[in-house]
Amino acid sequence: MNKSQAKFHNTAVKMDDALVLLLEQKEFNDISIMDICEKAGVNRSTFYAHYDNLYDLLKETQERAVSEFFASFGGSFGAADFSKMSADELIFITPQYLVPYLTFIKKNRRLYEVYNNSNAFPIGEADKQLIENVFVPIYAKNGVTDKRIVEYMSRYFISGVTAITMEWVKRGCEDDILFICEVISICVRPSMKAPNYRFPAKTT
Repeated sequence: MNKSQAKFHNTAVKMDDALVLLLEQKEFNDISIMDICEKAGVNRSTFYAHYDNLYDLLKETQERAVSEFFASFGGSFGAADFSKMSADELIFITPQYLVPYLTFIKKNRRLYEVYNNSNAFPIGEADKQLIENVFVPIYAKNGVTDKRIVEYMSRYFISGVTAITMEWVKRGCEDDILFICEVISICVRPSMKAPNYRFPAKTT
């Protein structure tokens, strides 16, 4: 990345951050381009050099958050070859996975709160990526292939961890990360086996 590209990127980051800060104060529909420019310290021409409208900025801000979230795991996700891992290694309530997750949340508390509490973000994009890229191959390895079962089981796991994390964030992330890991481990115990129930065939 040359100097010009770095400057362009850094300006975009400023506007991403400005949007997150403004979402703490008001709803997305009440935010104007001028609000973004004033908060980021840029002019309108700079804004339009990056985006056509506020929705483009919103999309970029969300994509950046999701990208940073997955990057916080280092090589744990994405590059992992689940077919070579044991069942014990495929349980995500261990410090190996929870520590980088919680460390990222603590470092980005403001962004996490806005992402989970604002109606502006299409909630679930990170969840979709987790289910498609992580849960689907892991459940398949353990014989769970029905798409609906995978979605229900994945949502249960994600919702449980999110509920505990949100409570931790509300408390200012004061409790130690390893303590929260232990709480999650106690409360969320996912079964890697398919339930006996079989969905009835769909009728027209």
